Amino acid sequence: MAAPTHYLTKRDLLHGPKTSPKALVAAGRDYLAREAFSDALDFFEKARDAEAVKEIKRIALERGDSFLLARVERYDRILVAESDWERVAVTADKNGMSSMAVFARKRIAPPEAATPGVQPIEEAGEAAPEKK
Repeated sequence: MAAPTHYLTKRDLLHGPKTSPKALVAAGRDYLAREAFSDALDFFEKARDAEAVKEIKRIALERGDSFLLARVERYDRILVAESDWERVAVTADKNGMSSMAVFARKRIAPPEAATPGVQPIEEAGEAAPEKK
């Protein structure tokens, strides 16, 4: 069975209670062959196929894809080391993907020291600190 291309069919396969791990891995492999790496990762994560997730990590490192590496890290924090972030940043720069390199470097940068009286800039997805 080929992996679905319609988002509703994909959703049903990915989250269906009767979908077997074998079917999830097969769909993930099909997405991988199409270079739809994020979709492949969705299915590998759901199937809990650690080896396939490591394959996605290898692809992220080779391509300099910090978004994909962040998804792998979300699946397993131990799987992604600081050296992986450094490697993906260098590769992203080399491949002309400066925004991915910046993202990767932010993951390894030490936290900035707080300046008294200055509020930090809110990152996307973060809530502003509560005022007391």
